[in-house]
Amino acid sequence: MISRKVFLRQEMRRYLRTVPDATPDEIVELKAWVEQGNDPYCNPSHVADSNGWEMPFIQGIRAEQDYIDAARAGLIDLPEPADDSDLI
Repeated sequence: MISRKVFLRQEMRRYLRTVPDATPDEIVELKAWVEQGNDPYCNPSHVADSNGWEMPFIQGIRAEQDYIDAARAGLIDLPEPADDSDLI
């Protein structure tokens, strides 16, 4: 039986074959994510696609960055933060 670390590294290599346009920085981030014991088919912010499925790592961080860029450009309205009275 292979260890979890070995399995995750194999999955990362398999995943990277599906993302030929991955940048060197994205690959470095992905490797760090996987070395921490995380699955390459998940992302740190749990960004999901339009069907509600969590996106793989690189697609997830790209979607998150697109959202941030759109917000900074004023193309989308950010939700108002909840105040304490909303949490009771």
